[in-house]
Amino acid sequence: MSEHEPDALGSALRVLAADAQAPPSLSGGQIRRRGEARGRRRRVAGTAAVAALLVAGVALGVPQVMGAGKASQPPAASTPSPSLPKPPPLSAASLDTQNKVLTVTGRDGRSRSIGVSIKEGTALIRLTVDDKYPKGELPDDLLSGGKYVYGAQWVVKLTRTGGSPVYIAQASKNTRFSSNVIAVGSADAKWVYDQLDVGDVIVPN
Repeated sequence: MSEHEPDALGSALRVLAADAQAPPSLSGGQIRRRGEARGRRRRVAGTAAVAALLVAGVALGVPQVMGAGKASQPPAASTPSPSLPKPPPLSAASLDTQNKVLTVTGRDGRSRSIGVSIKEGTALIRLTVDDKYPKGELPDDLLSGGKYVYGAQWVVKLTRTGGSPVYIAQASKNTRFSSNVIAVGSADAKWVYDQLDVGDVIVPN
């Protein structure tokens, strides 16, 4: 490369820079038309942008509008499960008629065996607690044939199939005149009364 070529290149660059800085040699009408053309392009671009935003807004709003017209459906009611048959009541106590021992399962789950008084030959079958009361009247069926009654404490009334009621009560001088009384000593009568509830079952054996 000759030494005159760098000068020529530099001169060309300076001319181009000067042309870029110099205002364009256009008439007033040409400048105005060029400005109007730029304005039209800007308006077209702005209109296109607005249209794009409107389309996007409609697209987002359509699912909500369509969903708003639908009535909310209540949740389907669950089908109740069939009720299971109630199991028979569990035995709360057992009565050994031969040895005259009443065994009661307490509320704490522990059992207690208690000696009782009961007339020989008393026919006992499955017994169910029907009622209970701290004080009551029991029939004197052995001495007066049931004409009289006497007061008793901690009375538990038991029913049996095909027979008259049987009672658990605190032992006294009068309970010996009743054939249908299971007499419990005073130390245990209230405890037995408290452990047995209506519906409990006593099984003689």
